Amino acid sequence: MDVFPVRANVDWQELDSGSIVIVVNKDLRPFEEKVADFLGAPKTLRRPLDEMNSRLWMLMDGKMSVNQIVLEMDRIFSEKIAPANERVNRSIADFVNLGLVKLNRSDIDGEAE
Repeated sequence: MDVFPVRANVDWQELDSGSIVIVVNKDLRPFEEKVADFLGAPKTLRRPLDEMNSRLWMLMDGKMSVNQIVLEMDRIFSEKIAPANERVNRSIADFVNLGLVKLNRSDIDGEAE
């Protein structure tokens, strides 16, 4: 069974440099929202990604399996990302835990589960 990471429906921007910035709405309680309004505090959080995670973000479009992404990241970054399997899987897990990526599974015939 293959696993295909897919970006969740979140706002993000690609900068001219190729870096990605993910924009997440803060989950404020009513009181916190009033305080934020009063203080003029932002209601969004901007998460800039480094070069490797920016590339990983772009690859997680649901078209490539985790294994294919690992190979591609290893090809692009070689020793800089070694051991690629561990680092890519850890980064994908972090994105999943933050609710920024979902994992789709499909069997060998390509049918989604």
